[in-house]
Parts: sequence; C-alpha cells; structure tokens
Amino acid sequence: MPKILVFAGSWRPGSMNTRLATLVAKKLAAAGAEVTQISLGDYPLPLIDARAFDNDPPAEAKALAALVEAHDGLFIVSPEYNAGYPPALKNALDWISIVRSGGPGLRGKVVALGGASAGSLGTYRCLTQLRTVLELGFGALLVPEMLAVAGADKAYGEDGELSDRRTAGFLDKVIARLIKVAAMHP
Repeated sequence: MPKILVFAGSWRPGSMNTRLATLVAKKLAAAGAEVTQISLGDYPLPLIDARAFDNDPPAEAKALAALVEAHDGLFIVSPEYNAGYPPALKNALDWISIVRSGGPGLRGKVVALGGASAGSLGTYRCLTQLRTVLELGFGALLVPEMLAVAGADKAYGEDGELSDRRTAGFLDKVIARLIKVAAMHP
C-alpha cells in the first residue's frame, strides 16, 4: 500500500480544512494506506524570493521536502482565500521545489485535492487553480476527482463523518483513486 502525506493549507485553530484533513487521514488509513498527517504550521517558512536560490534553504523547508520525498502521494486540503488558494500553501510548495532540485518540486508524486468552506461552492474555485499550478508548475500527477465540501460549518455529524451521503461517497471515491494511482505510479 502507498504512503500518503496529508496536510491542510490552513492551520488556524478550528479550521474546517484541518478537520477535513483529519477525516481524510482517518479514511486513508482505514483503506490500508500508510498515512502521515502534518500541519504546515509546524514548518514556519520565510517568504520565498530570489535569494532562496543563492542561500541554503531553511531546515523547515528541508524537513518538509524530505517528508514529500518519503511518500508516494499527497492529499492536500486547501481553504479558499478570495477565490484562490492561500499564499502560505504556495510558499511551502515553492520551498519544497527549491529543496527537491532537478525538476519540478512534486515530480513523481500523485496528488489528490480537497477543501472545505462554509460557502455554497465549497472550495471549488481555489481547487481548480491549485490543480493547474500543481500539474504545470510542480509536475504532480493529480487524480481527476476533487472534493469541495460546501456548507462545511454544518457538514459533519457528531461522529466526525460527513453527514451528506453524496459528499461522503465522493470522498471515498477520491481516496480509492489516490490509493490506486499512488500504488501504481513508480
């Protein structure tokens, strides 16, 4: 079974996306994947700029890149900020790319995307943008499905599971696809 790294692009207390990432990690483990869930908040990184190419990357960037390297796939859960993905998420991905030199920063990695928002579109607008950046800029292989949980402030039952059967079923499909493709991808 593949090793999957799970993280959210938000780490604020009470984040709907951290909650979704925790559910994703639980479901991936139940499906047999070896799962590591992290918080990007544990890897404080300076804003990347042109000087990053001339200096030794920070230890946090090296540690984050090593985690990516050690996993077959990633499940990234992203909040939507003004119809886009968070700058801190892009900054972390850029640092990973600097450390994993020799090509795009996520080459060889299979990635699934999800997000949660109280709004009616979930995080669909940000996920489509993030998908493009990950495929074209970072060289990731993305699974076709993306999970955008709308009304996330009311989307969970007392058991922590998604209440809407359709959304829960779709999450299961995304997880199954990620495991299948990550297990097949060299």
